[in-house]
Amino acid sequence: MPGVSPPVAAHRLLGDGEATALLRLGGEVDWWCAPHPDSPPLLWSLLDPDGAAARWRGVRQGTAPERAAGSGLTTVLHGPGGRVECLDALLRRRAGGSSLVRLVRALDGDLDLEHELALGGFDEPAAAWDGATARAGDRVVRVLGAPGRLDGRWWRSRHTAPRGQWTGLCATLDPDLPDDVAHWRAEVGVDVREDDEFLQGARLPAQGRHRVEDALRVLRQCTFTPTGAVVASPTTSLPEAPGHDRQFDYRYTWLRDASLAVSVASLLGRSDMAERYLDFVVGQTEERLVPSGPMTTLRGEQVPAEREVAGVAGWGGSLPVRVGNDAADQRQYDALGLLLEAVAVYLEQGGTLTRPVWRMVRQVADALADDGLERSTSGIWELRTPADLVSADVGVWIALDRAVRIARRRRPWTRRRAWAAGRDRARARVLGALQDDGGLPQAYGDDGSTPDASALMAVVFAMLDGDDPRASRLVDATLARLSAGPYLHRYPPGGDDGFSGVEGAFVPVSWWAVSALAACGRLDEARERARLLDRALPALLPEEVDPETREGLGNTPLVWSHMEAARAAYLLDAAELRARHGRAALALRRVWHGLQSRRWRKQRHG
Repeated sequence: MPGVSPPVAAHRLLGDGEATALLRLGGEVDWWCAPHPDSPPLLWSLLDPDGAAARWRGVRQGTAPERAAGSGLTTVLHGPGGRVECLDALLRRRAGGSSLVRLVRALDGDLDLEHELALGGFDEPAAAWDGATARAGDRVVRVLGAPGRLDGRWWRSRHTAPRGQWTGLCATLDPDLPDDVAHWRAEVGVDVREDDEFLQGARLPAQGRHRVEDALRVLRQCTFTPTGAVVASPTTSLPEAPGHDRQFDYRYTWLRDASLAVSVASLLGRSDMAERYLDFVVGQTEERLVPSGPMTTLRGEQVPAEREVAGVAGWGGSLPVRVGNDAADQRQYDALGLLLEAVAVYLEQGGTLTRPVWRMVRQVADALADDGLERSTSGIWELRTPADLVSADVGVWIALDRAVRIARRRRPWTRRRAWAAGRDRARARVLGALQDDGGLPQAYGDDGSTPDASALMAVVFAMLDGDDPRASRLVDATLARLSAGPYLHRYPPGGDDGFSGVEGAFVPVSWWAVSALAACGRLDEARERARLLDRALPALLPEEVDPETREGLGNTPLVWSHMEAARAAYLLDAAELRARHGRAALALRRVWHGLQSRRWRKQRHG
C-alpha cells in the first residue's frame, strides 16, 4: 500500500537487455523505465509514495529472491489465503518493446488476489486509458491477463486460480505479445536459463563467490544490448543525503564506471562484454581524437542538460528530483586512465587488438603525454569546481603505463618514448605530493586537510607496487582518515563540495580498501574488512551507505559498487596464490586465463 518511501536496499533488479525495473521485497514494482533505462519511468512510486506502481494488494513480505538481479525473479509473499509464489520478469528478445510480467500461484490454498496498476505521470501527464490499453506520452502499453476495470488512475484486476496454477498479468509495449500466461511462463524460463548460462562462462573466485555472481548478474541486466554500453545505475534522484539536494540522474554510461566494470568482467572470464563496450567507445571517437566527455547516453548521444522535475515528492521528500546531468562536459583524465586499463586487461585475457581500438589507445596516450596538459579537472568525483587534482595524474599514469605495455606486447615497433616520459612525469608529481603520514591530498597545494580515497588507485592499479613500503603507508593514512567502520568515505563528509547535507560512505571505495590491502599482501586485514562489508551491505548494492544506520543511499544498484566487490574478491584470490606460490604462479595463471579466454572466444564465434 502507499506510504513512506521504501528502503533503498529493499529491492531487486529486473532487466531485459534494454529496459530495467526495480522490485520491492514486498511484491511491488516501484520503478520501470521503458523502452530504455533513460526513458521517463512508467512506474515510479520509488520516488513518490503516490507515484505510479504495480502491486498486489493485501500481501506482505515473505521470502526474498536469492539473486540480486535477473531477467526473472521469484518471491514468496504472505497473502490472505496463505503463501503466494510470485514470478516477476522483463521478457528478453522482444523486438516490439519491454514487457513486464507478473505471475502468481498459491502454495497453500486457492488463489484470490487483487492487483492494481497505474502508469506514467512522471515528467509527463498520467496515462490515458482506453479499456485495457494505456497511452503514456508516446508509449502505448497493453495490459494482458485477467480482465480488469479502471478506478480513477488505477487499473484493478482480480486473479483467481486453483492451488499451484500460474496466473497473472503483463504490461507490455510489444503489440505482438500473445495474451497467454503459459507463453509468458515459458519465455521467462528461457530467460532465467540464459542468466545461469551467462555465469557458467565466468571464472568465479573462491572468495566472496556470491558477491561476484551478483555483480555479473547486475552487469548483465545493466548492459544495453543494442550498443554494449553499461548504464551506471538504472535510477535517478535517490538521495545521497536525505532531505538535501544531492540527487542526480545516473541512467547514462560513464567512461569511469563502465570501464572499471568491463575490466573486472574480463578478469572473471567475460571479456566479450569488454569487447562490445570497446566497440561502443570506439564508435564515439571516430569524429574526435579522444572521448570528449565522461559520459554519453546508452546510444552514444549527448547527455541532456540537467533539469528539475516538478510534481514528484522525491524519496523521503528529497528535492529536487533531476533528469539529465551537467557533468557530461567535464574533463576527467582519471576516467581516460580507467578506459585504457580496460583495454589492457581485455587484451591480457585473450582479447584482440583491433585497428580502431589501437587507434583510440594511441590518440588517448598522445593527448595525455602532452606536457602542456590542462591541469584543472573535475576528476572521478565530478567536482563542480575544477581543481589541480592528484587523481588526475594517477589517471594519466594509468593510461600511459597501459599504453606503453600494450605497445610493447602488441605493437613493438611503436615509438613510445613520449608516452614513457609522460608516465614518469605523472608518477613523479604524485609521489612528490606524499605527505608526512604517507597519504595523498585531494589536490596539489592542499595543506593536507582534504584526504581523498582516490589515492588508493595508486595501489590498486600498481603505480606503487604492493611490496613498496610507501604503498602500505598510503593505505594506512587513507583508511585512518576516511574509514567509518568497514566503510570508507571518498573524502571527508560535510565539507564544501557545492551541495548541502552530509553524504554517506561510498561503497565502491569501501571495496577499494579491501583490494588495496590485498595488493599489499595484508591478507588477514583484507579478509576481515571484506567479511564485515559483506555482512553489512545488502544484496543489491547502492552508491552509498549511512555508516550509522547501514541504510542504502544514492542511486541503486550502482554497477560500480558491484564490480568493485568482485574485483576485491579476485584480488584476494590472487594475493593468496602469490603468498603460497610466489609471483611466478600469478604470471602463469594470467597466461592460462588468457589462453582459456581465447579458446572460449573461438568456440563462441564458431
